[in-house]
Amino acid sequence: MRKRAEKRLSQTKTIYEMQAEICSALAHPIRIQVLEILSNGEKTVGDLLEVLQVPKANLSQHLSVLKDVGVIQTRKEGLYHYMSLSIPKIKDACSIIRTVLIEKVANEEKKNIEIIRELKAQR
Repeated sequence: MRKRAEKRLSQTKTIYEMQAEICSALAHPIRIQVLEILSNGEKTVGDLLEVLQVPKANLSQHLSVLKDVGVIQTRKEGLYHYMSLSIPKIKDACSIIRTVLIEKVANEEKKNIEIIRELKAQR
């Protein structure tokens, strides 16, 4: 019994670590923007550079992080490298985070309105 519980605990820990890797890879505005761009279809590195306006070396590092966790894939055709989402559901994950952001901003706005009311009442 103890071995089974230890194995389950180890597997759970591994799952959390894998989830943290993906979340960590998403923890940069440029990488999130790359995912949004790629959610509309395959793009070349040149296409991404044109939209993002970042140095090529910088973009390369961001793409590497996303490839390493397996959320984007590349294919080479002639001189061009094409990027695409390898897990299209990542678009849904980003959408959920945006929904959370909307709720966060709304809550902050509500708190700020309450603070403003209190400040006006103290005048």
